[in-house]
Amino acid sequence: MVHDVTVIPADTDEVLAHRTVLIRDGKIARILPPGAVAKVKDATVVDGRGKFLVPGFVDAHLHLATEGAIRGSKDATLSGLDLGRDHRYDRQVMLSLLKAGVTGAANLGGSVSSDDDLLWLRGEIDAGRIDGPKLYVGKLINGPRAAVAAKPEGAVPASKPEAPTTAADGVTAVRRARERGYDFIKPYQFLNRETYLAVVEEAKRQGFITTGHLPQLGCGTCADRDFTFAHPMTNVAHIEELARFARFGSDLAPKDIDALAQAMVDSRMSVSPGLITLKTIVGMYVQREVPPVPGEWLKLVDPVTRREWAPPANRYLSQAFRDQENADRFSAGYDFGRVLARELWKRGVGFTVGTDAPLPGLPFGVSAQQEMIELREIGLKPVEVLRAASINAHRLFDPGAGSGAVREGERANLVLLNADPLADIQNVAKIDGVFAQGRWLSMEQIDRKLAEGEAFQRDLERQLQARKPAAP
Repeated sequence: MVHDVTVIPADTDEVLAHRTVLIRDGKIARILPPGAVAKVKDATVVDGRGKFLVPGFVDAHLHLATEGAIRGSKDATLSGLDLGRDHRYDRQVMLSLLKAGVTGAANLGGSVSSDDDLLWLRGEIDAGRIDGPKLYVGKLINGPRAAVAAKPEGAVPASKPEAPTTAADGVTAVRRARERGYDFIKPYQFLNRETYLAVVEEAKRQGFITTGHLPQLGCGTCADRDFTFAHPMTNVAHIEELARFARFGSDLAPKDIDALAQAMVDSRMSVSPGLITLKTIVGMYVQREVPPVPGEWLKLVDPVTRREWAPPANRYLSQAFRDQENADRFSAGYDFGRVLARELWKRGVGFTVGTDAPLPGLPFGVSAQQEMIELREIGLKPVEVLRAASINAHRLFDPGAGSGAVREGERANLVLLNADPLADIQNVAKIDGVFAQGRWLSMEQIDRKLAEGEAFQRDLERQLQARKPAAP
């Protein structure tokens, strides 16, 4: 029970002061008016005076680090790490998300081993055995790059469901994802026109939403812009995908903003802009280093991820990245993306908050708060930012499970803030605690649980240091 709190439901612009919120069996049972007396036997009472209860945040685009991904890595240094038997690595990642108020997370595709780990982890969290956000696990479906190359350098590999180049194999890939229990489909850009259409249409038949990359342009079997918007996914995973369409043929011409915005409106696709992602990539290109991580969040980044952020693993700091064609347009692409995102917002295109974490410089959790600030800076009102971070994501990934608003009967994934986010969106970082699957975790409890894993993190660091090759 949260007593005497200001409720910001986020599905409307209203603010409900001095409410008492009763939570039972993972859901919001009652929201009592000011002055009402609640007597609930053996209830945990959370003092809400001067605080604000908002819907839990959802990162609609990340790539969760898991023990399964480490064990399945082709890098012997990683696959040989001793991770213990308690899923401590997975637990630390989940707690990092909760610490930032992220009570929902959509994983946009990984390896078979990492997906197996995530599907297991999803069940453990749902059962209350592991603290973490509600997980939505996506199946990445992609073809071989050679299948959509404008100038193929070799034979295109034979089609198979794991890398389809035919409609039949694309359909099989989607059906296998349904059998395996995935939550949604992520089409990727190296699907040819025939296969892309088959994946998107079969996903609809199977009841999946689709969020991913727009298809490749410019080859004989590739989609074109008209085809792509005529056969839309549910959601576009990056604003950069639309900027890529603008770069092809028009070179980021301002007139293309209007054309792309109208095409998005007509297609009814939503978008996860990922402005903080673009900003971070441009920062690495311009500054030649990983941008600073806010506050003390760097210490929560596990040693394996920090290794991936450093050269030579970090491709964004490589010379090859700098030498690629059109690299000098990265900054212009970020500017174009921000203006395009603002135009999409003005025309009513739905936004969700996605970060691509743990891309170098973007830790799990706090990067969602950074993206919320980016959306505020292009003009969204604070309540619209909250809506993008919660309501819109629930409508996208879990439409049958309620709206995600702070309303009676809704799932109790909530964030209790110490300051008003409607006065300053940066107050989303001032978290007193969260309700995850209806279970209250104060910030003190989350920090204590994270501290319990510090010895594991130090041991992981020692193992990595011991496996470093000797200096020549």
